[in-house]
Amino acid sequence: MNDTTGVPDADHLRTSIQEQARLLTGPDVSDVVRVRVRRALHSAGDLLELSGAEPARDVAARTVAWLAESVGAFQRLPHGFAGGHAVEGEPAPLLRIVDELDLLGLTLDHAYDATRRGDDAALDRQLDVLRERYAVRTSPAAVVRTAVVPPTDVDQEVVADRGLEVGADGIPRVPVPDQPDAHHETQEPAR
Repeated sequence: MNDTTGVPDADHLRTSIQEQARLLTGPDVSDVVRVRVRRALHSAGDLLELSGAEPARDVAARTVAWLAESVGAFQRLPHGFAGGHAVEGEPAPLLRIVDELDLLGLTLDHAYDATRRGDDAALDRQLDVLRERYAVRTSPAAVVRTAVVPPTDVDQEVVADRGLEVGADGIPRVPVPDQPDAHHETQEPAR
């Protein structure tokens, strides 16, 4: 999935973009947000089609991670609150997310242009914008779904000593404790 830099490969990113598109552009999302999310996801996909190099993948991965966190958090807000509630001196959450998505779209356009021209310095500047303005708590690699790989070094003696079983997928199973008899009637203690 990852190369030595920890950035997901292009195929995993494409899959992640498709998954996030289903999650972040549903009917519960405001139209003004939905269209901007689609633009950002399409731009990230276009960037991957243009170049599978690490900087382009990093831009796409950070974009997907930020969208998953920020738009996901916005979706969890009550609709009336998101559209109309503003803290003094701050815009409503809807306006804030729209502004952020517009700037993200512009940043992705600049990243695409830099990649197309082969201007590594300009692409690095766009990556810096993403790192600073669109920082995420989740590692971009963590947003990409990975297959569960069975452990190859299961110590059979430890498995046997602990009374475990190992499934066909290589994952140890914990035995289910004996269940009480379903027809067992409890007796109340004598008084």
